[in-house]
Amino acid sequence: MSSQGASNSGGQGAGQNFVKFSRQSAQRIAKAVRIVEAGDRGQGGITFDHPQFNSSLKVKVATFTGAWGIGQYKTVTILDSSATASVKNFCVPVTSTATETRNVIFCVASGTNAVLEIQSGVTSTCNFVVGNVDLREVSGYDAGQVQLLGHGASACLVWYSVTTCSTSTAS
Repeated sequence: MSSQGASNSGGQGAGQNFVKFSRQSAQRIAKAVRIVEAGDRGQGGITFDHPQFNSSLKVKVATFTGAWGIGQYKTVTILDSSATASVKNFCVPVTSTATETRNVIFCVASGTNAVLEIQSGVTSTCNFVVGNVDLREVSGYDAGQVQLLGHGASACLVWYSVTTCSTSTAS
């Protein structure tokens, strides 16, 4: 309402002109003023920043080897440095005892270095990890043969060596 500004120029206060509120608007404004005045006077003003954003969150990538159970701490080496950190694994069990180096992504949560994600498995030829189980560790695995993973009478997981599509033998 620039026509209500002082000297009829925009961007200034109402000057000599009166601003009129409806009864409903006046009651709404009065209610808001009473709530604010009754509240904590030391409280900060309104903000439009996201309440969950934390600019101090630092995500780090590190490497480790061997098994790492849930609830256990492990010393990891920060990627591209010789610095180490003690990190707690809250949720991703690693049962492989292989000497392959795996990556871990972690950050500080409630004052503790905590795992965000662990690389499932590493091989130079293919990823052979399903649900954090390294299938190469299942008894009978032979990297030199074409094999099929199946269910056997004596074990839940069994490797079958495949010679042709019509024949196979359990490893």
